[in-house]
Amino acid sequence: MQGIGENMRKSSRSVWILAGLLAASPVWAADSEAISTYPASFFADAHPATANDMVGRLPGFSLDNGSGSRGFAGSGGNVLINGTRPAAKSDSLSSILSRIPADTVDHIELIHGGAPGIDMHGQSVVANVILKADAGEQLIVTVGVTYIASGSWHPNYGAEYHGQSGGLRYELSGARTVNIWDDSPGNGFRTVTAAGGTPVRDHASTYGVIQLGYNLHGAVTTPLWGGEWSNNFTLGSNGIGYGTEYDSPSSASHFDSSQHNQSGEFGSHWQGVIDDINVETVLLQRLNRNENSQVSNTSSGISTFHIVNGSGESIARVTARYPLSPELGLEGGGEITWNSLDGHSTYVANGTPTALPNANVRVGEARAETFGTATWKPDPTLTLEAGARFEVSRISETGDSHNSRDFFYPKPRLLLSWQMDEPTQFRFRIEKVLGQLNFNDFVASSNLQGFGVAGGNDNIRPSQTWQFEAVVERHFWDKGALVFTAGHQEIKDLRDYVPIGGGLDAPGNIAHATSDRLAIGGTVPLDFLGLKNGLFKPNVSWLTSDLIDPVTGEHRRISGQRNISAYYSISQDLEEWKSTWSLNWGTGFSNTNWRISQISRSNIHNNPYLNFYWTYKPAKDWALNFGAENFVGYRFEQEQFNFSGPRDTAGPPTVQDVRIRSTPRFYFNVRASL
Repeated sequence: MQGIGENMRKSSRSVWILAGLLAASPVWAADSEAISTYPASFFADAHPATANDMVGRLPGFSLDNGSGSRGFAGSGGNVLINGTRPAAKSDSLSSILSRIPADTVDHIELIHGGAPGIDMHGQSVVANVILKADAGEQLIVTVGVTYIASGSWHPNYGAEYHGQSGGLRYELSGARTVNIWDDSPGNGFRTVTAAGGTPVRDHASTYGVIQLGYNLHGAVTTPLWGGEWSNNFTLGSNGIGYGTEYDSPSSASHFDSSQHNQSGEFGSHWQGVIDDINVETVLLQRLNRNENSQVSNTSSGISTFHIVNGSGESIARVTARYPLSPELGLEGGGEITWNSLDGHSTYVANGTPTALPNANVRVGEARAETFGTATWKPDPTLTLEAGARFEVSRISETGDSHNSRDFFYPKPRLLLSWQMDEPTQFRFRIEKVLGQLNFNDFVASSNLQGFGVAGGNDNIRPSQTWQFEAVVERHFWDKGALVFTAGHQEIKDLRDYVPIGGGLDAPGNIAHATSDRLAIGGTVPLDFLGLKNGLFKPNVSWLTSDLIDPVTGEHRRISGQRNISAYYSISQDLEEWKSTWSLNWGTGFSNTNWRISQISRSNIHNNPYLNFYWTYKPAKDWALNFGAENFVGYRFEQEQFNFSGPRDTAGPPTVQDVRIRSTPRFYFNVRASL
């Protein structure tokens, strides 16, 4: 009993110490109530190699790569570089930051709740990476290998060159890429139970962890007309093969798929000052081609599905910002966009071609948007950002069906930030967000090992969501911050699958839905527990929602929404070893999808999803990285409840339950700056 009492006393002391976080004062430098500045020395203990490493160490900040939706406004993430958003969409923020050497970063600003003269791009918090004026020249080479425990090795390599001549900066990089496409494949078993029947069990095997590809990027930045003009391009190509095999003595079956993607992007950005007005222009062109083939080989025969989609996007945008006073700033501008998709799909069942709704479709969208925002600081502790965007668009479709529709949507936004004291800020946001139509929903689609085939729908409407959000952010000690978020959404015309007749369903709209979210995130220094230079990072969200099912008329949650998203990380900088280690883990969750004649549920069971990383820097220009991801292999379960017809009229379903032990993977790479 004495030992238990002593442990309780120790735990009590730890709780009181942790509670003291909320009373602790931060040590970061605050340029104003809204902007915190972190010099390069703040990150020195971690020996970062890139700007991405540095951004990952910002207290209470989580990188958002952006939504990737059509258009430039509202699709970007929460990082600026030298005060501007990169003129890129295909090239993610994490990729861009990973190409910026850490020793070229002067400092990073963390902007909370907005500030006059700063374009927040619809975000409540952004990080602004400020580069050194004279970065010099660098050649960086990376070489590595990824090993999948199923027995395959995948090498990766790349090179980057960064140079500067006066005001001219340029870079060029190329890489052989190895990305994790799906971490669930492995080996296990399947149990199939027909309605009123006896369970039948067989072996199940899935594959398709790694996506291989190539990437080429280049950029040039030069002074022009009193401002700065930057141009960049990115070319990419990647492919993946994936599938499932069931080894049953009576009826073996397998499902094989392959996917290949090609993309190209060019962006041009100019920013300067004209008569006290800060002017920013963006031109962006993207082209993509996606090809997907699927083959189903079962006891009932062979089916094939093939689809090729070609898409493009052209954007022109101009923004003007004018400070009426140090406390009040105005911003306005406009954007025009042209989007297109040309999709062709075929489905063959046992040698017989089968017609699908909207199998061959051409879609075009012309869209224009104007916007205006005012940012006002009536008090040093208060910031009010109010604005609106007004979008008008026309979507036209030709091919298997002909249709043309016009849309107009206002999108107001209000963000109020209150700096209660130096370490504590409250933020309240109300915003109307317009979901963008996925052109792929216009074309027939397939998942032969899942829901089968689905038609396209040329009458789907974009979702309209009122978002209400409250955030409390508290900084403490030198590197600590906790962020608490509560949000509610009222959704009109939610995108889901709805019946379209003939036993098929297709992407469509559900009239009304609600969704709620509670989240905790941040960074907790662990020095008070004796772990010097240790950091604990929780990132947990609880989600719930409600809508009326379009098939049964019953209440359910939104398809594909997780019940919980919980990830944690502990890391430590070991100065004497010139190393940093980290252990990341995630807990179990489930999500469910509802179709006209199927309910599909994915489960990650409670054994943790574990990753371990070690970085060793023997010298300033060298870094060795080792990673063991999913090294205990989490348990993945896929349940399917397959009905003989629509769920509201069919009898009991056939239940298929697939349980897989996922595959560990390991990697090692070397980065050298020459």
